[in-house]
Amino acid sequence: MSGRPGLVVRTPGIEYTRAWAIQRRLADARRAGTVPDVIWLLEHPPVFTTGRHGRREDLALDDAALDARGATFHTIDRGGQMTWHGPGQTTGYVIADLRGGRGVRAFVGALVAAMADAAAVPGAAPGADDTGLYRGGRKLGSVGVRIAQGVSTHGVGLNRDPDLGWFDLCIPCGAPDVPATSIAAEGGDPDRSRVEADLADALAQRLGLALTTASLEDLLRGH
Repeated sequence: MSGRPGLVVRTPGIEYTRAWAIQRRLADARRAGTVPDVIWLLEHPPVFTTGRHGRREDLALDDAALDARGATFHTIDRGGQMTWHGPGQTTGYVIADLRGGRGVRAFVGALVAAMADAAAVPGAAPGADDTGLYRGGRKLGSVGVRIAQGVSTHGVGLNRDPDLGWFDLCIPCGAPDVPATSIAAEGGDPDRSRVEADLADALAQRLGLALTTASLEDLLRGH
C-alpha cells in the first residue's frame, strides 16, 4: 500500500525492561528523523505493569510470590493502570511521529480498530473508554501509550490464547468487574503468525504506513 515509510519488526520474545529501554532509543531516533515509524510485534515473559495512574495495590501478589510464578512487576511511564503481558498475548509497540497535526485521540482509535481487524472476532468493538477492545463486556485487548515530544511509545496488548488466570491476579485497568478474554476463548483463530501479520497490516492501513520488514539488530545499529 502507499503511505509514509514504516518498519515492522517481529521478535519472538524479549524481557520487558530491555524492550522498554529499546523503545526509548527508537523514540529518540524517530524524533531525530533517523528512523521512520516503527511497529514492533513481540511477546514478553509474564509481567505486570502499571502506568502513571495505576497502583501497586491492584496486584494481589508481592514480589516474592511473583518470582515464584516466574513473573515480574514494573511501574512504567505509559498512561493507564495495571495490566499483564505474557505468552499467548501479542504486544505491539508503535513508535510513531505524531507531530504535524496527527491527533492523539485519532491515533489511539486507530490502534483499537487495528486490534479489532486482527482479532477477526464478530462483535469485537471499542469500549466506551476508546482504549480497549471488547466482546460482550469481556476485554480482548488494551491500549496504553506515552506521547513525549510528539513521538509515541508503548501500544497494544491483544490476547490470542494466554492463560487468562493471570488477569485474575490483578485489577486490570482499574476495572474489577470486566473479565479478560481472548481470541481463542471467543472462538476465533489465535494463530500467532496470522494475528501478527493481520495486526501489522491493519496498523499500516489505519496509520497510513507503507511497511518494510526490518530486524531489531539492524534497526538498533547506530542508535
